This record gives sequence, structure tokens and C-alpha cells, in this order.
Amino acid sequence: MRRALRALTRAAAVGALVAGAGQERAAAQAPTRLLGQVVDAATQGPLPEAEVTAGELRAVTSPDGGFVLGSVPPGRVRLEVRRIGYAPWSAVLDVVPGLDRTVRVALVPAAVELDSISVLAAGQGLTIGGDELTARGADLGRALDGWEGVVVRRTTSGAPAAPQLRGGGPDEVLVLVDGFALNDPLTGRADLSRIPSRDVEKVTLVPGAQTVRAGSRAVAGVIAIETRRPLRPEGSSWVASHGERGLRLGASTGPVGVTASTERYPTEFPYTVPEVRGGGEGRRDNAGGRQSAAFVRVDGPVELTVRGSESNRGLPGTTTNPTPSAHAQDRSVLLGLRREGGLHSSASLQWIEARAADPAPAAGLPYDSYTHGLGGTLDVGLRNRIGLGGWTGDGGAAVELRSDRFAGDGVRAGASFTHAALRLDAAVHRGRASILTVAPAVRLDVWSGQTRPVASARLDVGLQRGGTALTLAAGSAVTPPVLADLFFREGVGVRLNPDLRPERVRWELEAGVRRDLGAAGSLGSISLRGFVGQVGDMVIWAPDFRFIWSPRNFDVRRRGGEASLALRPLPGIRLDATATLAAVTYDHPGGAQVQYRPRVTYAAGGGWTRGAWGADVRWHRIGARFPNSAGTNPRAAISLLDLGLERRLGEVLALRAELRDVTDARAEFIAGYPTPGRTLFATLTFQIP
Repeated sequence: MRRALRALTRAAAVGALVAGAGQERAAAQAPTRLLGQVVDAATQGPLPEAEVTAGELRAVTSPDGGFVLGSVPPGRVRLEVRRIGYAPWSAVLDVVPGLDRTVRVALVPAAVELDSISVLAAGQGLTIGGDELTARGADLGRALDGWEGVVVRRTTSGAPAAPQLRGGGPDEVLVLVDGFALNDPLTGRADLSRIPSRDVEKVTLVPGAQTVRAGSRAVAGVIAIETRRPLRPEGSSWVASHGERGLRLGASTGPVGVTASTERYPTEFPYTVPEVRGGGEGRRDNAGGRQSAAFVRVDGPVELTVRGSESNRGLPGTTTNPTPSAHAQDRSVLLGLRREGGLHSSASLQWIEARAADPAPAAGLPYDSYTHGLGGTLDVGLRNRIGLGGWTGDGGAAVELRSDRFAGDGVRAGASFTHAALRLDAAVHRGRASILTVAPAVRLDVWSGQTRPVASARLDVGLQRGGTALTLAAGSAVTPPVLADLFFREGVGVRLNPDLRPERVRWELEAGVRRDLGAAGSLGSISLRGFVGQVGDMVIWAPDFRFIWSPRNFDVRRRGGEASLALRPLPGIRLDATATLAAVTYDHPGGAQVQYRPRVTYAAGGGWTRGAWGADVRWHRIGARFPNSAGTNPRAAISLLDLGLERRLGEVLALRAELRDVTDARAEFIAGYPTPGRTLFATLTFQIP
């Protein structure tokens, strides 16, 4: 009997241990939930219909302010809460496997939040988050291509990736990184390939003439990039077809965040020869190179930013005139300081240099051209709260100054440029259940060679009621020609134009509507936008009757619209589609589309996540482009299809495979500048909790 009892006791103990271990394993594997309540910080009353997000997960608070997010992955997750009429709230939470986390969020009543770089009517800015950007591409040049009508222009593999909006040129889109312009002060173009997607928290797109509030170059729109903070120790490395490879590292310690990246591009790849009737195959040489970038930010009462990039790439020339030994080197360093608040200010100092050389050109003499420049900016302003007769908001005034000086072989001697502007703006709103926002702004610009200030203005009106937002806008814009067009040194086949005039959006009208699907957009959204305007003196490079090229001014008409749809039909599934019409025609009867500006673009994509697995697909079609001002001999439309598959390996590692240009289109955006075609990428990423 005693033996039987001892045996039974041991069995019970073993069973208890096994059960306990099983419970621990079950707890470790059980889905984690984030539960909580959202309340008004002033009244402590519950807030219904507040939007709660954590990565791809989304919920809307119930009438008692409660919410539940299920199947939250373990590790650190950023929880964000937004509601109209309240300041946004966010925090980084540690999620333990199998243990629910309860959070109580108190939102502070506030006026409708205004964008950090522009005062905008409610609902006009379009945003995309860092997780989705990473799935779309390793750098922002690839990630933003096709999103909401953005067309990213590359002339060949590894070349700068400049965005275009609404049929505008690459130098008509202002790109800001944490408030500082990414645009090259000499060429006016922004190279999005310098920004790794994993460094970005979110991107906000504001299309249309925005120079009144955002500054020069924003004739076609603004792309505002916010980098992530803080950064856990993390990095990624990738290899691809045709010899492409890259490495990125990042980390934060206290208020200091640092990232660095380097990438090598394909040097040789096959392409379809467009000049051969019936098709033909050629090999693209001298197309590769490397690019490196580094970014340092120090947070505090005064934010410090240091940004640098360096590239060394081949200049392959066109397929009809290859240059197998030409190469270019570019370097840029920016130092910026920024202070936010009622009295806000920012200042920057930027050094750029560029060298282009060819010891054995196919035609002409060997050359080695070096150009360098130094530029600085200063922006000082004051904002105050406004309250009058039920209207609340804020208004302010600011002064902007910029000065650049260049020297070298590529510009005329003593090339310097100074620009100053005075900006007055306000944004006021009234109502809670239905919020009406009115945002007027005026601006005066003066620059070197301009005898009197040039005025421009804009008025944005927005109405938001429940899940529907309406926007109306009318305004004008002005921007001086890019410095490269003003100061370039004449050469064989190109001629200076001393009478080049500034570009002016004489008038532009916009209207848009956005509708959230589901409570607070939990199921997605649909939006429609339309625009029409007159652009005077658009700067376009064109040949004369002797086929000598120079920058010239043309009056054009700009009209079109954008439609977009985003759906989240089931947890872990997202779908999106965009269609854009941008008719930019010369302003005369029967005027043709401006050269190399696609009239129509389409894009569609989707993503799926479940547990440790994720997959995505993206399709982008760029319509026909004309290589001349007569609207003849169009370049064929381009269709690109990309696929991606990702697998998380524990809490630290993730492996991703991408197949870009699945159909092997070997697309050409500009005649004679082909891309590599089908490319397989493999990326390994680590992130230490």
C-alpha cells in the first residue's frame, strides 16, 4: 500500500510539473492582447470613435472608450491614438507573449493639428507609414514610386531617383527630411534613393502648388519625410541580381540617433534596343556605381541634424551614344539646427560638390569638370493662438532667407544667388461634431535679379463630419529657375538663356473628398481629388531650329485628378489602388503633352501578414511619354510588377525575398536609358529588442 501511495504521489508531482510546463508553453505561444480605454484628459469622460493603431492592427473605441487589439506580436510596439479635436497620443510598449497589456489613454483637447511644414486644410495631406514603406522598397525612391500618383524618375540603374507630381518636373517637388530640404540647391532635384525606408517613420504627401507655405520648388507639391526615433540597434544587408548589394546600420543612445547605409548598383545588364526594328538585344555597360549616406540627429530643445551622402557612378550615356569610361562623383553634407514652439527657428549650412570626367569620350575631347558650392538658410517665425467668436486656431509670420554660391567648371564665374521671403498664414476652425477649417496664407518673394517682390497667395477650406472630409483650395505659386539653369557653362550643343523667367502658377483650383470606410477608417478609405490651373513660364529644356538645346519658358495648362482606394477587409490583409490623370499641355490650340511627363499612371498593391509570415504585391503602370514638344513618336507605356515574401525568425531576425519587375519589362522612362529588368533581392534584417 505504501509503495502504491508513493508511486501515486510521484505520478501526481510529475503530472503537475508537466501541466505547469505545458501551461508556460501555452502562455508563451498564446496571442497577446492590448486592452484599454481612451478618455478626455480634462473631463475624464470616455471618448468613442477614437482610432487606435499598433503596426498593422487597428481598432476604434466603443461608446465607453474601450478598445481591444488582438494577436499583437511580442516585443516593442508603438501604440498610437487619434481623434478629431484632440492632440495625437503615442507610446512604445513592451509586449510579453501570452500576457495581456492594459492601457489607459488620456487625450488632451486641442485644435486641429497642423502639419509641421505647411498649414493645410483638414484631410488634404496623405500619409504612409514606415512598415508599409519597407515592404514597398529598400529606399524611398522605390517605396514611393506609384503611391498616390507619385512618379519616380530614374535615367538608369543607380541614378538619382527624383519624384514627379501632377505632371511637374523633378525640380518642382519640394522634399523635406525632418524639416530640411533634400533638394539639391544647384539642380533643384531631390534624390529619394539616399533615404533608406527603414529610417522613416512616415511620409506625408501634399500635392499641388504649395510654395506659399512650404517654400521654393513646391510648385507641384511637397513630400515631407519624418525619420524614426528612437532607433533600436538594427541593421539590414541585401544582395541581388546583376551584382547589386547593400548594407544599412542604425542605433540610438539617449537623444542621439545614427544611421549609415551603402549600396552598390549593377554595372552591366542586358536591355532591349529600341532602335532595332522588330526588337534586338544589347548590353548596358558602365551603368553601375556605389552610393553611401549617413544621418545623425540629436534631440533636445534645439534639434541638431547632420546629413551626408556620397556617390561614385558610371555615366553610360544613351544606347545610341554609349560612354564606357565616363563617371561622376557627388558629395553633399548638411548641418541643420531647429527649434520648435511659438517662437520657432531653423538654420542650415550645406556643402555640395560634383565631378564628371571622361578620359576617352566617344566624340570630342577628354574632360574633367569639377563644381562645388556652399549654401545657407535661415527661417525665423512666431505663432500665436487665435480665438474669436467661436473660431479657434493659430496664426503666424515668418521670414525665410537663403544664399548660395558656386564655383568651378560647370558654372559661370561668380555664380551666386540670394532669396528672401515673408510669409503670413493662419488656420482657424470651429465646431466639434462637424469641423470647419479655414486656412489663408500670403507670401512675398524677392531674389537676385528681381527688382520687386513677387506676391502669391493660397486659401484652403476643409469640412470634416464623421468619416467624410471635403477640401477646397485656390491659390498661386512662384519659384525661381533652378541655379543649374541660371548659371551653367555653355558647351557644344547647349546655350545659356539669360532671359529665363521664374515659373508661376498663375492660378490653381483644387477640390477633394475623402470617405472613411468603417468606424474611423477601420476598413479603409476612398478619396477623389481634382485640379485645374494655369502655369506661366514653366522651364523646359528644348532645342531650337539648329538643334541647340537650352532652358526656355513655356506657358502650359495643368489639369487632372487622382482617385485612390485603400481597404482592410480582414485582419492582416490590406489592398490599395490609385489612378492619376495629369494633362500638362502647351498653352495653345491642340497643345501636346509636355515631353517626358506621363499623362496617366496607375498603381495597385496588396499585403498579407499572419504570424511570422508576410507577403506583398505591387503593380505600377506609367503611361506613354513623348520625347518631343510635337506629341509624336511616343515611348511605350511601362508596366512593372513586384512580389515580396517575408519571414520573421524569432524576435530579432527577418528574412525577405523580392522579385522586382516580374515580367522583365526592362523599362525605359526616357529614350535610350533602360533599367536592368527582372531582379531578385534577398534581405536579412536584425533588430535587437
